[in-house]
Amino acid sequence: MSTILLAVTMLPGVMRVLQRAPLAARGCGAPHRACGGGARVAAAARQRRPLVMAAAADVDLAALEAEIKAAGDRVRALKAAETKDEAAIAAAVAELLELKGRLPGAPPEKAKKGKGKQQQQQQKKGGGGGGGGGGGGRQGLTPRAADYSLWYQEVIQAAELADQSPVKGCMVIRPTGMALWDALRSALDERIKESGAQNAYFPLFIPAPPLSPLRGAGRVSFLSKEAEHVEGFAKECAVVTHHRLRSTEGGKARAQPPGGGAAVEPDPDAELEEPLIVRPTSETMIWHMFQKWIMSYRDLPLKEGHTAHATREEAVETARQMLDVYADVCRDVLAMPALMQNGWALQSGTSHFLGQNFAKAFDVTFSDDANQQQHVWATSWGVSTRLVGALIMSHSDDSGLVLPPAVAPTQAVVVPISPGPDKQPEQHAELMAFVDAQVASMRAAGVRVSIDTRWNVRPGPKFFEYERKGVPLRIEAGPRDMAAGKLVVARRTGGDKFDLPAGEGVGGAIAAELDAMQGALLAAAEARLSDGTRETDSYAEMADALAAAEGAGSGGAGLFLVPWFDDAAAEKSIKDETKATIRCFPLGEQHRAEGRVCFYSGKPATHMALFGRAF
Repeated sequence: MSTILLAVTMLPGVMRVLQRAPLAARGCGAPHRACGGGARVAAAARQRRPLVMAAAADVDLAALEAEIKAAGDRVRALKAAETKDEAAIAAAVAELLELKGRLPGAPPEKAKKGKGKQQQQQQKKGGGGGGGGGGGGRQGLTPRAADYSLWYQEVIQAAELADQSPVKGCMVIRPTGMALWDALRSALDERIKESGAQNAYFPLFIPAPPLSPLRGAGRVSFLSKEAEHVEGFAKECAVVTHHRLRSTEGGKARAQPPGGGAAVEPDPDAELEEPLIVRPTSETMIWHMFQKWIMSYRDLPLKEGHTAHATREEAVETARQMLDVYADVCRDVLAMPALMQNGWALQSGTSHFLGQNFAKAFDVTFSDDANQQQHVWATSWGVSTRLVGALIMSHSDDSGLVLPPAVAPTQAVVVPISPGPDKQPEQHAELMAFVDAQVASMRAAGVRVSIDTRWNVRPGPKFFEYERKGVPLRIEAGPRDMAAGKLVVARRTGGDKFDLPAGEGVGGAIAAELDAMQGALLAAAEARLSDGTRETDSYAEMADALAAAEGAGSGGAGLFLVPWFDDAAAEKSIKDETKATIRCFPLGEQHRAEGRVCFYSGKPATHMALFGRAF
């Protein structure tokens, strides 16, 4: 039997794949009606917004900027008054600073005078817990225990992973963040292609619902074909209505640039005959194409982050197979379990068995070996850059980013302790020859290593920078180290500095140290997951624990393994009462549901479920 295997690369060339943590198979309820009650194979959570390194709370940027402008105008007016009211000016300035502090990515306030000496020292140290070199005197990050969401945003800023863009809800992924995503994508792409899949590319736009019943007569919106599936995305859809702008210099326009000058607005003569939507998910476009490509059982299976199969069993097996792929990446590359450090879960991806819902909505049929027309069976699976966010939250500390060596763009950085080539050229040349030899050994051992040759920056600030950026190993080499035939090594994960003999074997020694760090990070994360997961038959016990955690300020109390009767209405009630939802149905635990009753309804249990709060 011939087969067509396809994997779809999402804009901008980013494949949707998934985190597994832990394995799960569940009957979908209301939160994902497209599954039609079929088995869902899921990762740690189900929220569907594919935000880039999503912050915990959205900010109405336009409204906030308007408030900031108004506050700034008040400050200027008070300062320009003939009789200055210093108290009023101070209050207005304080209000302005407070508003600016709400901007996404805004730096935290500096330590104020009057704070205790111990607190100031803690801020200088960056909160502690990281190790590998201090940034003495530099402004520290907000501790996780004080404000987890703010700490997360500050880690991203300090490590230069991403920054806010002028487009609300969008971020710019900076080179270090992109290198992380590329490494993750490469690891996933390699494993997915081993299954026989190939990459393809689909348009960003899909046809929108008609804006006018008259203009839209006879045309069906892609979104309306699977209305229940896209219900959760409806408020996030961007609609494209015009194909060009026009200048309105000297006239009124909807968008007046700051400082005056020419303005632009949509050209009324350029309205699209058929409006377009920036697709929130890929299903509708892909299933439109599947309808054209799938004719016979010989065309199956057809694979992407969406797949089409001749049988239900084959589709379920594919969904589970992809979980194994993601489990391998999350364990071996990211050293990452499902539970974040504050006891919350984070959705980084899903693997769904979709039944025949999309096949029926788009009339995707095939002629089976008996020449009968059948609807295909489908799966979908994918992750977004949320997986990078999960990586940050899983390992990082109050000193900044911590990266597993397997995914770190730079695994080791060598900082030569030298005044530079201009001050002591002979000694500098000798030291750099020594450093180059050690770096060559490391690269031969497969270590991603760089040398910091910024001679106008002192070693201390360099150490602080690499701690913030999460470089796993920092290596120091000065004239005395060269004379002693050694390197001084500091781990980002903490502990005392240690010496390594220089020479041909240094590359292997550094590689072994990186492997040990990878294993230690995984062990710590798995221990946190184990310690943060409890089993109970009592709904009251879970509700009380969640309430206590929220009262303590953490909001998350870990995960709860419970016997469960699959009921979407009951799950919604639990969410309303506790803010907890089903994160997954662990495959290895399902046999234990037999003979037990649901912890919430008292009905015979159909599954063992993991409940928890999620970002």
